[in-house]
Amino acid sequence: CPQVISTTARRTVKCLPDLVREATVAMVEEAQSTPAASEAPPPAQDSAPPSVAANGGADAGAAADGKDKGSDATQPGGALNVDAPAFVPKAVDEEDLIHSLPMHHRQRLRGFYQAYNGEYVAYYVGKLKTYNNRTGYGFLECRQSKRDWGGDVFIHKNNVPVPWTVGQPVEFAVQVNNRGQPQAFDCNWLPRLPQPAQGSKPTGPPLPGSEVPGAPGSMSTSGGYTAGGAPPAADAAKAQPNQEEETESNEPRRFGTLKSFSQTRGYGFIACEEVQQAHQRDVYLDKSQMPANSWRFNQLVEFTVTFNNRGHPQARKLNWEPVPLSMSPAEPPSWKRNFSQKTIDHLKRLLRLLHEKQVETAVVTAIDLQGGSGAAPDKQEDTDTEVDYVFFVLDRLGQKEEVLKNVKDFVKMLFVLMLSKMLRTQVVKERTMSLISWYEAVAKTIQTSSDSVKQHFQDVLAQINNHLKHAATENADLSDQALSSQLQAAFQLLKDKARSGS
Repeated sequence: CPQVISTTARRTVKCLPDLVREATVAMVEEAQSTPAASEAPPPAQDSAPPSVAANGGADAGAAADGKDKGSDATQPGGALNVDAPAFVPKAVDEEDLIHSLPMHHRQRLRGFYQAYNGEYVAYYVGKLKTYNNRTGYGFLECRQSKRDWGGDVFIHKNNVPVPWTVGQPVEFAVQVNNRGQPQAFDCNWLPRLPQPAQGSKPTGPPLPGSEVPGAPGSMSTSGGYTAGGAPPAADAAKAQPNQEEETESNEPRRFGTLKSFSQTRGYGFIACEEVQQAHQRDVYLDKSQMPANSWRFNQLVEFTVTFNNRGHPQARKLNWEPVPLSMSPAEPPSWKRNFSQKTIDHLKRLLRLLHEKQVETAVVTAIDLQGGSGAAPDKQEDTDTEVDYVFFVLDRLGQKEEVLKNVKDFVKMLFVLMLSKMLRTQVVKERTMSLISWYEAVAKTIQTSSDSVKQHFQDVLAQINNHLKHAATENADLSDQALSSQLQAAFQLLKDKARSGS
């Protein structure tokens, strides 16, 4: 590949700037001590080197008259041999990012890759300089790549993690487009670097189970994302004043099982397949993350991975009952159940889609897993039939209006049909209220003018009407006049849109 070969050729020497500098200095020192090849060796004391005369002016005349200027060549600022190469000092205006990375960041660097021509090429190490969600691209800043290519490196949204942070370090390779412009690929994103303290704020990191207000990628403390019974921040700060800094992972939230915990020592470990493969160790669990209520060994938990200063994974923002059940309350409850590997794989897939902001795909996948697509589920393979995949997604979404902006009308039509079907089986009032709220939001935002929606919408309305009639008799919470009126108003809005075609 000519593009890769050209990149390799341009980086053959530049990847070793210190050696180049040493070689240049050696050549200059040799030039200071060696006369020009065309001249005879100078006398031991009386004559100046020819390079002095070559500079012209008064010094040249003095050398011609036999004046002793030989000592000037050995003093600081003395003249150099005219045949010596120009001295180019190493730039010191900025430091290579790799030298400022913590040790656990450097341990993640891959170093080199093998190009198509068989040669080994060093990866660049830089940081995210700019990125625009609307345009879907940004630029990476790297001292070495700027020397090689003359500017910053373009990066497409497909190579940017979610969530991203300006200034986040990344190891990357470069390929060129048809116009010869550098573009990043094969990116290895490193954890965000700790931010320096500002003003009189404490230099320590947030306490386990707490959040940094406004931090990129931070989650709400509602919905089970923090451990129940975690100590208040003020009290915990007194108990742990010198806690070390932590760096949150850019990976999706993880599932694991409680492997061990000691009340005496105040810590334990969570077994997680993905973390074990990446870091060859279990996830550390602090006592502040333990639930206030009951727990058991091998219990399934959901958590965010952070890293301490030694690069060891830590569990934070735990959800001790992450799997909702369609028949809630159920016996046994969710936290006492051992779910099949297939169910856990389904849930991991949904977490990954939500982490990548693919909300529409996550909603469709959840509906399909719950049997809303019309396909009969395989009861023999899926033993956890009570898992509510739709609520698993809904519990992790943000503002309804913002979420639905990125969902197509055809998917909204399937979604509102699934919501009306789920209303029939709910026995907890909070769940019923949540479904009606989503039902109302979809009814307000859906547009029925597109052909893909228009040809199916009348049939879907008939099915919704049938589900709502059954829900009125099967769901005791719908006897509440306020909830019933809210639901009927949303259904009337759907009928009006179907009639007007808007």
